[in-house]
Amino acid sequence: MAQTAVVPGRNSTRPRQDADKVRPRSLCAQDEFGRWGSGDGCFRRCHPPGGERRRAMARRSFPLLTSAAELAGRADAAGILRWLRSSTAGPDALRCALLLAGGRADAERRLAEAMLTGAAPAVADPAGDRAQEAAHATARDVVDRILGWQLSLTGAEAVASLLAAAGVARVFVYAGTSELALADAIDRIDGIHLSNGRGDKESAFMAAGASLLDPNRGVAVLHGARGLTNAMGAVADARRSEAGTLYLVGLPSTGSARFHPPHGEPGLLDGLGGLVDWRWQAGPVPADPQELRRVARRFVGRLRQALGFSARAPHRPAVFGLPQDVAEQRWLPLAALAAPATARPAPVADRSDLEAAVEELARADRALLLVDDHALRYRGIRTALDQISTALGAPVLQVRYRRGPMLFERLRRDEVRNFVGWLDPFDPVHRDLLDQSDLIVTVEDRNIYERVVGTLPECRKIAVNTDPGKVSKNEYMKEKDLLVVGDPARTVRDLTKLLRDRGTAHRTSWFGAQVRTRTAVAVEPVAPAVVAGRRAVLRALADVLAGWDRPVLVDDSQMFGGLIAEHYDDLPKGLRVFGGHGAFVGSGLSYATGLAIAHDEIRVMCTLGDQAFTNSFQGLVAATQERARVLFLVCNNGESVSLKKQGTASYGEMTRSYLSNVPGMRYHAVAGALGVHAAEVTVPLGGPAQEVDAGIRRFTAALVRAAAVDGPSLVELVLPSAPEVWAGIWLTHGFERLPADDKQPASART
Repeated sequence: MAQTAVVPGRNSTRPRQDADKVRPRSLCAQDEFGRWGSGDGCFRRCHPPGGERRRAMARRSFPLLTSAAELAGRADAAGILRWLRSSTAGPDALRCALLLAGGRADAERRLAEAMLTGAAPAVADPAGDRAQEAAHATARDVVDRILGWQLSLTGAEAVASLLAAAGVARVFVYAGTSELALADAIDRIDGIHLSNGRGDKESAFMAAGASLLDPNRGVAVLHGARGLTNAMGAVADARRSEAGTLYLVGLPSTGSARFHPPHGEPGLLDGLGGLVDWRWQAGPVPADPQELRRVARRFVGRLRQALGFSARAPHRPAVFGLPQDVAEQRWLPLAALAAPATARPAPVADRSDLEAAVEELARADRALLLVDDHALRYRGIRTALDQISTALGAPVLQVRYRRGPMLFERLRRDEVRNFVGWLDPFDPVHRDLLDQSDLIVTVEDRNIYERVVGTLPECRKIAVNTDPGKVSKNEYMKEKDLLVVGDPARTVRDLTKLLRDRGTAHRTSWFGAQVRTRTAVAVEPVAPAVVAGRRAVLRALADVLAGWDRPVLVDDSQMFGGLIAEHYDDLPKGLRVFGGHGAFVGSGLSYATGLAIAHDEIRVMCTLGDQAFTNSFQGLVAATQERARVLFLVCNNGESVSLKKQGTASYGEMTRSYLSNVPGMRYHAVAGALGVHAAEVTVPLGGPAQEVDAGIRRFTAALVRAAAVDGPSLVELVLPSAPEVWAGIWLTHGFERLPADDKQPASART
């Protein structure tokens, strides 16, 4: 049966592959799951070897150019030009735009590949060389003829074609009048699926979620001032979470903007200030032909810049404003797309910086690496960290967050042999490691400041980072220290190679074996039965994740995330984890939904707190609509346990009823009313052992049933709110206030 999708603004459903859709250029999917390796089946399907790959790409590029004659390499200019004319009315401007959206050189290359479909690769074959020369000559002729038609595009058609060229697969929209032309143009393109996000902030979060593993996999279309302002919390959160996505904002027509219609505000995009790092707004369409051509080239260049910005590390969203008349009018010459699409290269570490860093590494006797979880998004980082830490004999620690969002992806000892765990400033062994270090290397630091990690020692430091501003704000770098800007995985690999070239690699570990086998320090007393119950809950969900081929966990639960983080080693190897660095309580549900529907090959579990669910359940509408394969796990512990604990520590004991849940609100019932398979389970942690065991069995069974649903499902896990059940999970003060008598080190050196 054909898959169906609800089309925004329409009441009917239709097959996802439509006859009126225009196929985009070839896009060979990358293996975005660097942690899952590049040798898996998905990667081989997307990257078949040699001529097979070329022929597969050509078939995806031009599916109407794959008759038997064309597969034999006998396609001609007339056949291609006929394909570009969708009817007797003349050339199809959008089809021509899709061909040229990557620039003229890219169009000629893909046309030649399509014409050579079915031909064997020509290595030293003169006939093969002649065939390739003929194909490229024909491709140049075809592009010349297309440009000779002097077609014009609407602004919406130009945007849609450039999105296709950038590899956008999903567009989330909650449209108003200003966005109809753009949504219609996008909806015509086969290969981009248009989804009604059923909300402004929901659409923004879903686009960010879709882009967590692969920048610009998803983008969002937002409606003017009201849609954008409603979504700005999501946009700001995407910036903090470093999701590389694009937000297209429909604005009032340039002729009516001065009257301030309801969806327009003066200086809207400029007023975003520090919440976005790239923004631009198109101006009116000029009447003068020469000025129009200049403005058209700038329009195309700016949108390519926006997509390039969000695709480049460190990833952040870009905002592009599109007035309604600019989107609707047929004004943009097709030739504006022919200019080459230039991309700003990813940051590569300066050679002199690398050499200076290697000098420091070679002199150090007791180097230590301190990693923040953002580093784990880079393909190859685990191998790179394993190699450099082994070469230096250095321990590897990772930053741990102990309040707010607390669950983030973490290294494992079977990936990095010298990994000794999450940094715990309460642990005298960890403090001794830091104090004995003569060089600390931070990797992709975002929050290595005193409140999070305690006071770092006064030894030399090297910071490897894609975002220098994040390092400088944390105030641990001195004038003598080194900052190396570049992709962390590549930079660490380069440093290891330079160390080996100097003959200073392969040192013996300077830290003792007890560092690897130590028991975590308990910051608060926790009853053994509570610890066992919490771990049993974690193992039940870990078993479900272990049964999925490509599991991803999105956390928006704070206290429950902290519970999971306590037993991270019980989670399955290969799990990707995304926590809430933006700390928007209510972001996770739509992040997970966008991620799941943009990546059919993965399975997603989303852990939510009860407060997060209350602030986000609108996103379940789109999850149901798109049949997103997400298992939502809502931890209902009756109240904001974290804030009650913080309030008591900071201001004394009070009832604080404003932090309690709504009496009688049943989260699984809300989900069920929206069409989601839902269940409720109570596990009385801290209660009688038999009751806890029975609750764990019910919880396990509910998870198994939910995991079997081909679409969204939800399990509401009811846990006690008693402070002793959550002891040790939320710290009520930062490590800048760590008492002096807690800083006496115990020996960790060999």
